[in-house]
Amino acid sequence: MKKKIDGFKQAIEMLKGLDLASQQSLLAEMARKDPEMAIKLKKNLITFDDLEFLTIDMMKRLLKDIPLEVFGLALRGASKQTATHILNMFSTNMKNDVEEILKGKPRPLDEVLEAQNKIMKVVQALAEKGEIILSKDKSEKYV
Repeated sequence: MKKKIDGFKQAIEMLKGLDLASQQSLLAEMARKDPEMAIKLKKNLITFDDLEFLTIDMMKRLLKDIPLEVFGLALRGASKQTATHILNMFSTNMKNDVEEILKGKPRPLDEVLEAQNKIMKVVQALAEKGEIILSKDKSEKYV
């Protein structure tokens, strides 16, 4: 008996295995050919901007595995909304440290994307373990 393969789930898994730049490039190409599918895939894929759905406790958990310097570098490539949300979760001292990194000398885009990749690998691992939850449904409350 042949096992049925869910192509959509397989596509999500393959996208998860790519670095962020490759994910974005592939999704952009797909959006040109099949916009509806690209939207469905993106909704089911955890992106860096989804970090705006973290709670303070989830951020504290994430900071156990990610140095503050990596967050600072990664935020250089984040949307203003995501960066603001993340910075508002930090203590004043941590926020000042990250803002210093943000104001520092320009860094290559590859370094920023690598920092985002490091964070997203940890986020994915913690999400799979159920230690953090990234719910895009803002009506849903977590306690």
